[in-house]
Amino acid sequence: MTPTKRRARAPSVARDASKRAKAAAGTDDATAGEAEAKENARDGAGAGAARARATTMDDLTYDGEIVVASTARELEEAMARIEAFDARAGTTATTKHCGFDMEWKVSFKRGAGESKTSLVQIAVANEDLSEKLVVLARIHTAGLTRRFKRWTRDGARGKTGFNVRGDARKLVRDYGLEPSRVIELSVLAKERFEGGCPSAPSWSLARLCEHVLGKTLPKDKTRMSNWEREELNESQIKYAAMDAWASLLVYRALMKRDVVESFGGEPYECDPLPEPVESSDEEVEDEDEDEDEDEDEANAFVDDEEDDEEPTDVVFDDAVDKGELSAQSARAGEIELTDTEREVYAKHIAGASLDDIATTTDTDRIVVFSTLLSAMRKGCAFYFKLLCIPEHLTLFFDDHVMLNGALPKANDFVEYAKIDDERSCKLMLIALTVKLAREREQQQC
Repeated sequence: MTPTKRRARAPSVARDASKRAKAAAGTDDATAGEAEAKENARDGAGAGAARARATTMDDLTYDGEIVVASTARELEEAMARIEAFDARAGTTATTKHCGFDMEWKVSFKRGAGESKTSLVQIAVANEDLSEKLVVLARIHTAGLTRRFKRWTRDGARGKTGFNVRGDARKLVRDYGLEPSRVIELSVLAKERFEGGCPSAPSWSLARLCEHVLGKTLPKDKTRMSNWEREELNESQIKYAAMDAWASLLVYRALMKRDVVESFGGEPYECDPLPEPVESSDEEVEDEDEDEDEDEDEANAFVDDEEDDEEPTDVVFDDAVDKGELSAQSARAGEIELTDTEREVYAKHIAGASLDDIATTTDTDRIVVFSTLLSAMRKGCAFYFKLLCIPEHLTLFFDDHVMLNGALPKANDFVEYAKIDDERSCKLMLIALTVKLAREREQQQC
């Protein structure tokens, strides 16, 4: 079967819901409250500047070939084309590295954890971009083929993207496959823009497109669609291709800029390379024997009708490094959430920060935090990093528990935090306590 080929001019898509930066608590020259006020002012100015730029910039587009590989055979053929691309495009470091991204189905069912990776997007191009190709590898149906694993582990071919580190960790969690030569765009940007992102507290792929390429990457809800459906629709194909393509273009543009500040002695090239892994003869033989079975399974894949429902209006920001998803409490059983808890929790799992949820629901941040904590205490899995608890408070909590064998008292925690909002501070203490309880529960399993 020949891989599905599509040529489309893809409208820009992005996941650019803003994430509030952590308050710079614990600094010598300002209290946490003052630091937060400065961040608020900066956010307002940055948002205005971003809106002004959006009215003058053109959208980023992709007009090259898109190959959707849904079966093992299609994926092997597509990966063979990527391997052969180097020979046609030359073997410079720039052309060997690719744009890389991943997608997976987000579940809104009670107590559901994170789904396995459904799609891996790979974008390649020659030096002058006259030849280009995006492969959409549907690994949940095609499986991990020999060429795909070999390419993923190849330390000579860089995989570059925004929050690509998180994607690499997820690929290890989901399939035990560790990518080699991971190149994180946010680190490259940090070295080349003194003072960070000029328009916001943190970088995102959309902001990099604006400041590095002079193009916009508009927001879209396609990220929250069902990536495990039997066939991807046109919007999903264009969206997935654009993210990988944007990552490749941003990488090449950043590499042409001068390094203004190095954070490790030498300018950043890539994350540390893992130990090389070679497929055993037995593994190769098994892959050959199972190829036909994998293809039959892919063709027989049937999506649940319920999963084709339109996604709820959820804010998702691809710029956010959500961190690790905690385990659901083993003691929770059937989790019953109220409608409000379900709405807030769905946005949290989708990657929205507390401030984003407060903005989109027109609710006070403290109410959002309290509602999310209620779902967490009922046993729901959660992203601790999205709670934006200042690092010095996390360290204080951990040190107190380790040294005293007991939780810190609320008054001591509030006094140490030096945060004006006492209620918010106490909610942080509850969140840290839930996190500790969940970790201890997992250790006992």
